[in-house]
Amino acid sequence: MKRTSVGNVEVIALVDSTAAYPVAGAYPRAGSDATDRYRRHLDTEGRVVMNFGCFLLRDGSTTVLVDTGWGPEHGGRLLAELTEAGASPSDIDLVIFTHLHGDHTGWAIDRTSGRPLFSAARYLVPRADWDHYGQQDPPAASFTRDVMPLDEAGSVELIEGDCMISPALMAVPTPGHTPGHTSIAITSDGEFGFILGDVVISPIDVEDPDMQNGFDWHHGVARTTRVSSLDRLIASGATVGASHLPPPGLGHFVREGNERRWRPL
Repeated sequence: MKRTSVGNVEVIALVDSTAAYPVAGAYPRAGSDATDRYRRHLDTEGRVVMNFGCFLLRDGSTTVLVDTGWGPEHGGRLLAELTEAGASPSDIDLVIFTHLHGDHTGWAIDRTSGRPLFSAARYLVPRADWDHYGQQDPPAASFTRDVMPLDEAGSVELIEGDCMISPALMAVPTPGHTPGHTSIAITSDGEFGFILGDVVISPIDVEDPDMQNGFDWHHGVARTTRVSSLDRLIASGATVGASHLPPPGLGHFVREGNERRWRPL
């Protein structure tokens, strides 16, 4: 758990869990020399370590949870992290899914009751992801477990395009990782922040945004979104929260010479 602020908005990074993947598992086209090329970004066993993070946003009137992690089946610590941040599930006004992959929806439902875990919250779901994953036959197990019960409980609100959440928070489309992938722009007191979701998944594709990872729905769209997002966030100096960058996933994108870099807080 780590706190920062963007203007008058408190931003708290919450780490649900972490996992490590072989470079070829995360980046199937990286090539046989990838371990040597990206050594500085890998663990001692030459693996890409990914954070599975969520973000708590407090703007004074609204408490927003962006994503709900991988969940209890993966040893998730989101509820403990919320407690450390001074919040409980009942304090959350809005849950926003950046997208509907299971590592972002894992704590949506109370496993005991089958009801929404964040009982007072509306759950904002990107419409394009709702349509895409809801039409699969059969739906993904995580969609059936985490998302369908939210709809049955009347807690789902579908969003699309630019969607104002509060005076300081706006959901904006950043497609490619999934059809409806969505990020959260923060604008407050002359400062700018951005909760990125999975537009990038490690410092490797910050430095090499053309690199195809094994998790994107559409590589071409994802690459276009990645490059435009990185350049915009570098130019603005935005404070960035990213789901899978090294824990706690808060920092800035910067340019060093001709290279883009991730600079953690």
